[in-house]
Amino acid sequence: MDVMSAVVVGGLITYFMYMNINKVTKNIDQNKKGSFESYASFSAKIQEYIRTVKKDLDDDMDTENPLYMKNDSCDSKTVTKELTDLIRKSSFYETMLAKRKDPKDVEAGLMEILTNFDNIVRKNCIDGDTLADKLQDLLSQDYKRLV
Repeated sequence: MDVMSAVVVGGLITYFMYMNINKVTKNIDQNKKGSFESYASFSAKIQEYIRTVKKDLDDDMDTENPLYMKNDSCDSKTVTKELTDLIRKSSFYETMLAKRKDPKDVEAGLMEILTNFDNIVRKNCIDGDTLADKLQDLLSQDYKRLV
């Protein structure tokens, strides 16, 4: 009788461990999917801000009451090209190819984009430091909401 009890208890423990392992594995897969979607959404937000700055600084665009105004050292054509490149790089993180990347690599790539964007705003806008700080706050809030 003792042997039978041990076999039943052992079987129950094995069953519960199996179920818990499946549950944890399922959660890991769901978190990975959620991470990709979060990064893709955050990338879209980054692109929105970059497009706004690009529109305001582009000589070819006629923006009424721009928030981001060029300073004297701003070369509009070069800055517009740099911002377009940042949009292109950022859009990669919305694609399925980014899903294959490690989350640390995605974060590093997005951080590089944000750093370059911050530098462009600080260097080329009137009151660039204040505007860049405001952008950092807005992006930080967006990131916290999405991730």
